[in-house]
Amino acid sequence: MRLDYLKTFLTVLETGGFLAAAKKLGVSQATVTNHVAILENFFEAKLFDRTVKGAELTEAGKILKVSAEKILGEIEKAKSQISILKGRTVELVRIAASTIPGEHLLPSIIAEFKKEHPMAKFEVRIMDTGNALSCLKNETVDFAAVGSLIGCENDFEKLELGEEELVLIVPKNHGLGKKQTVKLNEILKYPYINREEASGTRKETERILLEAKIPPQKLNVVLELGSTQAVITAVSEGKGISIISSIAARKAEKSGLIKTVKISNAKTIRKLYLLRQKKELNKTCELFWKFCQKMETSFSQIRDNF
Repeated sequence: MRLDYLKTFLTVLETGGFLAAAKKLGVSQATVTNHVAILENFFEAKLFDRTVKGAELTEAGKILKVSAEKILGEIEKAKSQISILKGRTVELVRIAASTIPGEHLLPSIIAEFKKEHPMAKFEVRIMDTGNALSCLKNETVDFAAVGSLIGCENDFEKLELGEEELVLIVPKNHGLGKKQTVKLNEILKYPYINREEASGTRKETERILLEAKIPPQKLNVVLELGSTQAVITAVSEGKGISIISSIAARKAEKSGLIKTVKISNAKTIRKLYLLRQKKELNKTCELFWKFCQKMETSFSQIRDNF
């Protein structure tokens, strides 16, 4: 059993498919397929089902996911401890991030941090909120950057990187696109494109619906997609409407892909968080945490650049 087989397995899970995993790892798709096949032979169980949505874990795969994350996490921890023993400075900062903070916020923060600490190295893995929180819980990363804390409010130490708004997006020529604002009950009759169950955006959307006393099941869901960009593409093609991050929506609207509409009768502001375990991290991670604490007040300036 080789550790890179487990890394390949987790990368397929993270990226949602064999081809995407191969691109991220810099290997051929055949290599990824071979690694997974070796694991399946070893455990005598199928680990992934291939569907139209990509590669989805089987029940056996879900069991291996937990163990693989723990094993690789322990290896990384040992490497850090041995580096300290040898007197080296541990430079790597590992972050699991959901789409919005990972793609739109962290790059600016990291760039600013590296001006002060140019030797620092970062590994940022983009995934849904549920998987990001799982990685942090299993200590395969040092931080998680997410847009929802539902279900884990007291599990981790946290700081607020800022806040943003959730907005409705519709196709360019959609009737709702002519309005300044809409009420939540107005969207129920239209085909709706949802994020996957573990998505922070989906959790926050369900929160605002429940606060308005609207069961989320009343949404006319026609598609469930695994990324914000996939949702934007589907909406731009006229397949439905959706609620997404205003940061991502603003960029798509500027590109002429969709229209955005504010929601008038809901608390659509959500906070973006950086989370960590409640224990001491390596020196570089501690410096990054303190730097992000100072960045809290300037987040709005970063957000307004999009």
